Amino acid sequence: MTHVTSAEAQEQLPDWTVVDGRLEVSVRAKDFTQAIEFVNRFTNFAEAQDHHPDFEIRYNTIRMRVVSHDVGHLTDRDIRFATSVDVLIEEMQLKRQPEKIARTHLVLVSADVAAIKPFWQAILNFKEAKGDENMIVDRSDVLPPIRFHQFADTSASSDEVNLSGALGKAHLDVFLPADQAKSRVQQAVEAGGKLLNDTEAPTEWELSDADGNRVFVRTER
Repeated sequence: MTHVTSAEAQEQLPDWTVVDGRLEVSVRAKDFTQAIEFVNRFTNFAEAQDHHPDFEIRYNTIRMRVVSHDVGHLTDRDIRFATSVDVLIEEMQLKRQPEKIARTHLVLVSADVAAIKPFWQAILNFKEAKGDENMIVDRSDVLPPIRFHQFADTSASSDEVNLSGALGKAHLDVFLPADQAKSRVQQAVEAGGKLLNDTEAPTEWELSDADGNRVFVRTER
């Protein structure tokens, strides 16, 4: 099994979207019956390859996420599986929906992450993410993960502490496909948001709503 970078995966699978370290695809079938047929057919080669994706069905829409969970990143095994899915998508003439792909994290900022993380693990029954002690994840991979950010300056003034994203505050990280992020940021600004920082664009934009609640739009982790 060989490690594959996000850039390599995206180059090899242009009809998929690499977002937040995972291969994702959303397709629409003619109806519920065809959606179930698609699931049944990819289940056969998933078993044959001993590689099982995360997926969900909403009537005639199927969204699939592929990553090698046992190693915590993309591998050539994921490429092989996604390639097989591509063949099936074309054969069944399903409609791809890249605009529906996104991933959101809740980020909690604290001067003592070790003190607050057990609380959030307990109240949500989340588990620690594999290979990342600063993230906890839903055991069923349905709810957004929570990432903890250490606020290093414990001598910060009360004004600094009250800033959105500083000590005791939270913000959202929204991971989007690179070809959709800029337009999403523009839509948010037109909807009343404020662009705070775009110096890291096109990989990161910082925005807020009218009350100062912050969100980071990211195209890679």
